[in-house]
Amino acid sequence: MSEYVLELRGITKKFPGVKALDNVHFKLKAGEIHALMGENGAGKSTFIKVITGVHAPNEGEMFLYGEKVQFANPKDAQNKGIAAIYQHVTNYPDLSVTENIFMGHEKVHKTTKRLRWKEMHAEAKAILQDLGSSIDPKTEMGSLSVAQQQIVEIAKAISTKAKIIIMDEPTAALTARESEELYKITERLRDQGASIIFISHRFEDMYRLASQVTVFRDSRYIGSWGVNEITNDQLIVAMVGREITQVYPHKKNKAGEKLLEVKNLGKMGYYADISFTLNKGEILGLTGLVGAGRTEVCQSLFGITTYDNGEVYLKGQKIRVRNPKEAMNLGIGYLPEDRQLQGLVLDWGIGRNITLPALKDLSSKGWLNEKKEASLAKKLAEKVNVKANSIFDLVSSLSGGNQQKVAVAKLLTADLEIIILDEPTKGVDVGAKSAIYEIINNLAAQGYGIIMISSEMPEILGMSDRIVVMREGRITKVIDKKEATQEVILEAAMSEIKEQVV
Repeated sequence: MSEYVLELRGITKKFPGVKALDNVHFKLKAGEIHALMGENGAGKSTFIKVITGVHAPNEGEMFLYGEKVQFANPKDAQNKGIAAIYQHVTNYPDLSVTENIFMGHEKVHKTTKRLRWKEMHAEAKAILQDLGSSIDPKTEMGSLSVAQQQIVEIAKAISTKAKIIIMDEPTAALTARESEELYKITERLRDQGASIIFISHRFEDMYRLASQVTVFRDSRYIGSWGVNEITNDQLIVAMVGREITQVYPHKKNKAGEKLLEVKNLGKMGYYADISFTLNKGEILGLTGLVGAGRTEVCQSLFGITTYDNGEVYLKGQKIRVRNPKEAMNLGIGYLPEDRQLQGLVLDWGIGRNITLPALKDLSSKGWLNEKKEASLAKKLAEKVNVKANSIFDLVSSLSGGNQQKVAVAKLLTADLEIIILDEPTKGVDVGAKSAIYEIINNLAAQGYGIIMISSEMPEILGMSDRIVVMREGRITKVIDKKEATQEVILEAAMSEIKEQVV
């Protein structure tokens, strides 16, 4: 009997013109949480698809409990006790939690062929309770939060009797508190005998959960280490192939005159008494725990939603933005948190995504000047250092970090003075983060006023000139960079609401 529940030896997977995996190795022990790390494009997604039977490798061998296996399809892998939970939850929002948990392996009466609803509801409830969740299994899936949907996905894996569970960036869309709950559930699964592959860009995930870490880079296996045997710096070098001496760039920006002033802004049920200022060339961090109202405030400033009371001044002039088009005309841009759903058209090329806001300016008498469009797209793609063969490549073919760069370049086609960035490095690797930080820093140095929403404490501390902390729809503190520490921000994020002078 092998000491490994899963072992991959020399796995290679080729697609036309590219090797998605090139002679990779991986070993997973029973009852182990094993972190898999690497930049976007390192081969992690293809690796998951090989293990779960979506793709058959061109070369190499896979062993399950010491026996060589080949999966013809995902059902084969599921029947062998392998399940995957993906970063972007794949569910049926209009169906119940129970229906989502048992989708594809429903309990059916042998003779009548009717679904055994009572039994499925009861089992779904028992699994959820065992995970420490009180979610009603008859609840519609689409009404749940992202964190709750992740728990349902884990329940689905358990319902298939999975003993090997792959978690792909499960904390990417979660707050610190929600991540901690997921950590506890993951540890509970391990203690119950499951073996877990935990894929993440976040070092805190690895240190909190894993005993072993494997790194892929450029579709190749780089190495495996005990988590206590490798330093942060060594791990970064393994992931990106070079030393990133300074993740957060040296500050080049200098705050100038006041660009934006928000006075006593309120929207019933979302936020109240919001007051702050934004200066030219300043990076203003906006942070707080789940439900703090950060995104809701910024969406009102951009005209996606409206506000009930309060005033907004742009360079001293009172404004009332009714829709995003008006916001863009006034010089306000917004990068949404979900780049794939709200920020990009994935089936379009890089260039067309970048120039989308400027198509009117690139057209004459109803005809688009494609040469002018391509020139502008190329210029802006190069400005933010998008890594691609051509501006005509589909955005969907890019890594997460490069998709985010395209979304930033798209904003730069408009004549903006204020850019709102909602979780700008969510779901991207350390190398791409460093590049995006450099872009943000350069924009501020050029005089843009930047509002950066972030849940990541190091990011807020490393990038912001001032920090606005929110809790339950209100501002609890505005902190200057010189006074900002993790402890000060956390205390403000969890403190009672007090009147603030800003």
